[in-house]
Amino acid sequence: MIKAVTRSLWVAIAVVAAVLPLVPLPSWSGAPDSGPAWTLSLDAWGLGLLVVVALALAVGRLSTALPHVRVRVPALGDARYVALLAALIVLAAGTASWVIFARNPHHLDEMAQLIHAGAFAAGRLALPIPEPAQAFLTGQTWVTDAGWVSQYPPGHIVLLAVGRMVRAAWLVNPVLAGVGAVCVFFVARGLYGRRVARVAAFLWVVSAWVLFMSAGYMNHVTAVTFALVAWALVWGPRQPRAIHWIAAGVAIGWVTATRPLDGVATALPVLVWAVRGRTRVLPWIVLGGLPVAVAWGYVNWRLYGNPLTLGYSVLYGAEHNLGFHTDPWGQPFTPAIALSNVAVAVRRLHIYLYEWPIPALLPLAIWAAFGKQRRERDLIVAVGLIAAPALYFFYWHSGFYLGPRFYYAIVPWLVIATARGWHWGRAAARRAGRRVIRWNVALGTAAVTVLVWGWIGVLPGRIEQYRTSLPTMKLHPEEELKHQGVTQALVLVRTSWGSRVVSGLWELGVPPGLVERAYRRIDTCALDTFWRAARARSLSADRATAELQLILENRGAVEAPRLEGWPDPTVRATPGNVITEACRREMQRDQRGFTLYEPLAWRNAVELDDGIVFARDLVGGNGPLLERFRGWPLWRYAPAQNDPKGLPVLTQAGEVPPSVP
Repeated sequence: MIKAVTRSLWVAIAVVAAVLPLVPLPSWSGAPDSGPAWTLSLDAWGLGLLVVVALALAVGRLSTALPHVRVRVPALGDARYVALLAALIVLAAGTASWVIFARNPHHLDEMAQLIHAGAFAAGRLALPIPEPAQAFLTGQTWVTDAGWVSQYPPGHIVLLAVGRMVRAAWLVNPVLAGVGAVCVFFVARGLYGRRVARVAAFLWVVSAWVLFMSAGYMNHVTAVTFALVAWALVWGPRQPRAIHWIAAGVAIGWVTATRPLDGVATALPVLVWAVRGRTRVLPWIVLGGLPVAVAWGYVNWRLYGNPLTLGYSVLYGAEHNLGFHTDPWGQPFTPAIALSNVAVAVRRLHIYLYEWPIPALLPLAIWAAFGKQRRERDLIVAVGLIAAPALYFFYWHSGFYLGPRFYYAIVPWLVIATARGWHWGRAAARRAGRRVIRWNVALGTAAVTVLVWGWIGVLPGRIEQYRTSLPTMKLHPEEELKHQGVTQALVLVRTSWGSRVVSGLWELGVPPGLVERAYRRIDTCALDTFWRAARARSLSADRATAELQLILENRGAVEAPRLEGWPDPTVRATPGNVITEACRREMQRDQRGFTLYEPLAWRNAVELDDGIVFARDLVGGNGPLLERFRGWPLWRYAPAQNDPKGLPVLTQAGEVPPSVP
């Protein structure tokens, strides 16, 4: 029974890896990779496979005329080998963070967690409510009775807080990548032996996706690292004891307190292993996870009022939960869309996992289809590969950043399974005849060609893409001011009209989920008029929310069309609708140029009372903001007047007057 189930799972993995990505995706699925990017990848891989196979066969054929020579390579012990690999990935990811991403967050999730980490680093669970709120609130954060918080569980935020305390938050994920390299080795060794373990650790270190993810601030890296720690404690020790299982429980708890679904996916392969005659370990694992669960529940209680309430639900309501329903943006989420999301994610794994000239999952798919996976360890790896995708199948968001980020949870299993497939293929090549082609030489040639070609022919292009894209995110205006000798200042950041409308609704107390739906479906001018009128009427949060909800219901599910060719692509305007004079002034301001506020917000002091403070420029509504910072040096941060589409620059605006009308 177990053998049949294991084999069936691996056949399914082969189909998902090799066949599903080739299925045409219907246009109504909203699949973002159904167009030229995927087609171009297929064309490039066709050439890559042709060259790799031809070269491998040619070298394999020519080698038959040469005498068999055994090359002896100086042995490098496992400890030194793994330490070297760990050091390499820490160095590479740290360098990438500095050179490619300028030590800055590039995703809103990163920015929100860095803001919250500032509170943790200051010894508090939440930041003080910023005043005026419209000038400081950012996406993925919210104001609760506890203060200003993010929507994220605390696991990753704790580590970022440690990084912020030592002024090296940018090094947190690179260090975690090094820990991951060590743990991959121990997990693979426990399951398949040291030879597979050495290859798996190597593949982890040469994975382009591991490199780039580890160069940023995303919590996926923390979740994967603690998952690896848990698995290494379960399968790594030669003589495991209760202390290992307790520590594994702590690690699984930490994963869950970082990314809840990833925590479930981490536990599933351990559960499969435990229920087969090892149920005695489960109480120890639960015991280890209990303190983390209690601490996490306490944080939830303090921040959101209930130990079982997550920040996601506080911000976006029940629409954020798993299942097929209307998502937080008001769009339907159906099984067909979920299947399209899986296909897109697997396509992206082929592209981003290694940046090879061949599909990244092809070696794994070959072993999955033709290998003989019958043992318990094969079942464990199969469950590890399937768990996270199966859970995220029921999640409405596809989650792309540097790759299919929700699938980052399976990267350890991908490298371990690929390493196992390599040794399976190597053994088969050695058994094959050598008269026509030396198959082991051909296989080695193919592997070396793929690696070298990827490093020198494919990866540099991706590095250049990341290095030059999103240039605004790579700026450090706070360092520029300090170089000029400015240690305290209020910097007004000119943002878009849409940004001020959204932040104005947040200040009213309208929940972010409703704000997002309204911003997508209602004309920007109408929404601007609503929030200004609501503020003038001093509406309570509940009343403003109810009135906006009623407007949304009367409008229906149709989204207002985007304003074509506008500098801010999120602005919406239905042809024929009245544009007020106030809205026209806002549109004129947009044409003078604007920049982003969110990448700067996490740099502020927790109390907003010291150093360089970045605030959203509220244009005519800056009175309360300037009153709070009266006497401070005043700077502005926006594109130059003669270059509205250019990068933002700092300009000195004198000093905030002692009294603001």
